Amino acid sequence: MFRTARSIDSTLRSLLAGAAVAAGLTVATGAIVGCGGDENDPQTHVKRLSDASTRVPAVSRLVQFFEDAMTKDNKDRNGPNVKPVLDKIVEPLSQLCVAGDLDEKTQAKVVKFLSDARDPRGAPCLIKTLKDYKPENTEEDVRAAARGVAAMKAKDAAGPLFDAFSKLRPSKPKGSLIYRDVNEAIVELSDPSWESQCITMTGKPIADKKDINTYKDETYWQVTCAQVLGNLKSEKAVPNLIKIVLAPIKADVAATAINGLIKIGKPAIAPTVSLLKGENADLMEYAKLETLKVSAGPDGKVPEAAQKEAAKSYFSPAAVILGSIGRADAVAPMIEAIAKTDDAGKVIIARELLKLPITPDSLKAVQQVFEKTSLTLTIPPGLGGRGALLDQLGYTFDSSLVPWVVKDALSQKGEDADLEEARGNAFVLALKLAKPDQIADIDKLGDLKASGGSTIGKGYEKEAKAAKDLLKECGDKLDCYTGKLVDPNVHVGDKQFIGIKAAYMVGILGTDAIKPKLLEMIPKVTGGAARFVVVQAIDHFSPKGDAAAGEKLLGMLAEAEAQKNASKVAEYSYFK
Repeated sequence: MFRTARSIDSTLRSLLAGAAVAAGLTVATGAIVGCGGDENDPQTHVKRLSDASTRVPAVSRLVQFFEDAMTKDNKDRNGPNVKPVLDKIVEPLSQLCVAGDLDEKTQAKVVKFLSDARDPRGAPCLIKTLKDYKPENTEEDVRAAARGVAAMKAKDAAGPLFDAFSKLRPSKPKGSLIYRDVNEAIVELSDPSWESQCITMTGKPIADKKDINTYKDETYWQVTCAQVLGNLKSEKAVPNLIKIVLAPIKADVAATAINGLIKIGKPAIAPTVSLLKGENADLMEYAKLETLKVSAGPDGKVPEAAQKEAAKSYFSPAAVILGSIGRADAVAPMIEAIAKTDDAGKVIIARELLKLPITPDSLKAVQQVFEKTSLTLTIPPGLGGRGALLDQLGYTFDSSLVPWVVKDALSQKGEDADLEEARGNAFVLALKLAKPDQIADIDKLGDLKASGGSTIGKGYEKEAKAAKDLLKECGDKLDCYTGKLVDPNVHVGDKQFIGIKAAYMVGILGTDAIKPKLLEMIPKVTGGAARFVVVQAIDHFSPKGDAAAGEKLLGMLAEAEAQKNASKVAEYSYFK
């Protein structure tokens, strides 16, 4: 008689149970527990860490427990599956790492796990990893450790992290792979204990761009330290950050230094105003020498014209710094400085003055500079002076400027061909700022003659039609313009100016009450030019600053960086 499969299975289990009892073991559902332990219990594998023969597979199994639990808890490190696992395995693995009893591959696995775990009990291992950094050897471990201590804001790691940063050279093959991660960790932690070291680093001269490796390394260290000093609002760092902006050879660090000065704020105003007025001899001399350094020809000599330019090379950077900081207390000193400089300097100050909170006095000063500026005047780096002012005037979102700019354009004398660029710039500003009742002013400029027997309006026919049609459709209805902004169809091809004009009208008709709505809209505004105007409008509605709006914008940039969305990172880069 044949026995069924069920009866055979039952018999086998009975035999196994009997054998286990004879051996002094106990049979449990799903596992045999005894001297080998429960394979599904992390504690079993923790015990195996003490035996060199079982250590490596035990590490792999413990890391697998963590990864499985993270999957179950949807990456929540405090989840009901993850936390019990971390409570059992973090400390023993960290102790093993610190003891240095692992081969390189297994050590790297432990470091990566403890970085991913974000558990303070694992910090000693990450700190040791940073201390033991061997350039061009342990970069991957340092990358993981830096990420981990930054995420945990581990204060004890400040010294080792900065030491690793100081040794890291982006000019080296392996250093080039992790410098961004270490930069992000340093900036995230921005420990106050680094202030003096970063001031020293930002003050270090760069002798020659031809030594490309040294240039890369110095630029990296100084960019990172400028970010840290800004985060720390370091008043002591102001002179060095200004010097970075004054040194042409440090041009790749200048934008970051300006951002640092923006964060420091008021303490940066007085020394920069003093420089703008030509009253800070030390900074003026520094700017001159640094400019001469990059102006020398192959024979080492500096042309006479370059020497003259070097003597006033401090001026434009000082104005740019004040305009970028954007504080109202710089308005009066900048207006005062206009009278003390040459024609190009007046335009530069006026342009930067428009970046500060607008006052009746500052707007009047800018208009006076504009009216006295010749059609042919250029400012560094080769921009038309009047065009630069008109472009910045657009961000006042002030429609009352339209009749004024029309009157100025109509009053200019000369050959039509010579006047064409100035008239075109005026026409574009009018298109941006005009309200529905100012279409006639647009037409006055559009009818002006241009070269080849044409008219100014003919040269901007598509933009003029887009602006006029939009004004007729939306009138003074703010919601109509915001609706256009989130319509992807108005940001492509010949329709792009519809989106741009809509953005300007939001700035013209809106108030600070619309800022939350604009911030929510930004990801939906697909046109880059229109989005830029929207951000300018948010800034316009925040004359005294708005930390919450700033954090919202930086959050969008950080999200794009986390997603490794290169195109969006590029599109959002100016949010800083």
